[in-house]
Amino acid sequence: MAFKILVTSQKGGVGKSTLSANLVAFLSRNMNLSVTLIDWDPHGSSSTWLNQAPDVGAVVKHMALPVDQGGNRPIFEARLQMRRAASECDILVCDLTWSDSLAGELMFEFDMVLVPTSVSEIELAATSGFLNRNRWVFDSASERRPMLVVCPTRVLNEQLNSDVFTRQRFPVSFMLAPPILESQSARDLFERGYLMDAKDMGGESFREFGQAICAAREIRMAQSSQPRKPAPVKLTEQDASRARVPLVPTKPSVLETIPNASQYSVLGRYRQRKTAEADEAIVNSRSLSQLGIPEFLKRLARGTAAKL
Repeated sequence: MAFKILVTSQKGGVGKSTLSANLVAFLSRNMNLSVTLIDWDPHGSSSTWLNQAPDVGAVVKHMALPVDQGGNRPIFEARLQMRRAASECDILVCDLTWSDSLAGELMFEFDMVLVPTSVSEIELAATSGFLNRNRWVFDSASERRPMLVVCPTRVLNEQLNSDVFTRQRFPVSFMLAPPILESQSARDLFERGYLMDAKDMGGESFREFGQAICAAREIRMAQSSQPRKPAPVKLTEQDASRARVPLVPTKPSVLETIPNASQYSVLGRYRQRKTAEADEAIVNSRSLSQLGIPEFLKRLARGTAAKL
């Protein structure tokens, strides 16, 4: 059965189509996986990118959902399209601009939900509102609950020390992907190439993002293969007031933990880590096969899933 990833957001201009197209290319070419993209976006930007750029061996489908009809009709149609596509690939990526007419139940059809967002406070507030409206999905005790990954996109260098993630309170626990940096290459490569081939910071950040998503997929698959035995959780008075219990994966999270102190913001630690990599040449030169755990996983994962 294919591993199913939904890339979605209600906001435009956050890099959803760029992320979708380039993630498909990364998984297909760099990871040698059989990948299918279903582009449900009416504009078809991600499918157009893949169809016009050099072939990476992925199957690309630009399809429509009857979102204007509301109710269960879009879910039934989505399930039908996904079932057909998933039978012929290792990974299915679906690009969807979310609409309030869609039932949140659709997210249970996916193993992982990626929500791209810029790091401006306005955009993060909109993302928080979107997650709040669908919090019942991500707070569900069901084993079918998808892994939620918030993906900072189009991040500027001057924003790497931003504490916006610690100032903005999110309604659910989630994992935070390495940021995809803003770069001219993302615009220049549309329909011509892929970010994973770019030699600038944008390309480097996307390759790191792609590796993190692959490792998160492995964690999710390992969790799904083991029976879940929920342990009783004792809430402190502070926890009860926040009404948030952190997710505790069976393995270290591939994505960042967000501490409460703003001076230790995720993007700030990312910048510090990139600076420190020059001093870790010996460790970084070791192949992934020689490491019990991938080195990027060690660098990116320093605890459990993010809690805000």
